[in-house]
Amino acid sequence: MVDSSVWIEYFRHGEGTVSDVLDGLIEGERALLCGVVEAEILQGLRRGEREEVADLFAALQYFETERRDFSKAGERLGELRRSGVTIPLTDAIIGALCSRHDVALLTMDRHFDHMPEVERIPTTVNSINGE
Repeated sequence: MVDSSVWIEYFRHGEGTVSDVLDGLIEGERALLCGVVEAEILQGLRRGEREEVADLFAALQYFETERRDFSKAGERLGELRRSGVTIPLTDAIIGALCSRHDVALLTMDRHFDHMPEVERIPTTVNSINGE
C-alpha cells in the first residue's frame, strides 16, 4: 500500500529514494491504492493534474474499505489514545486495511510508527528489487 505522504512527494518532486521505490512498485505492479489515500491526493490536485493522476490510479490494484476496517481502526485509535497518542482516523484506516490484506505500507508519515502491526516497506531501491 502506498500512503499519501509518498504520493505527495512523488508528484511534487518525482525523484529521490522514496520516488525511486514507488517507481519500482508501480513498474512491478505492486503499488496498491485505497479510497482514503485516493481522496487525500485528489483534494490537493490542480485541475490540469487530475486526468494524469486518475489514469495512474486507475491502473493500480484497489482495496475497498469495509465495516470491519472501521471497527479495527476505532479500536486501535482507542488503544493509542489511552496511551496518550493521537493519530488521524485516516491513518488508522490505512493501517487496518494493510493488516487485513497482509500488505506492507510505503509511507513517510511518522504516525505509523505508533502501529507496529503495520509492516513498512523499506525506503531503499535495493530492498524493493530484492538485492
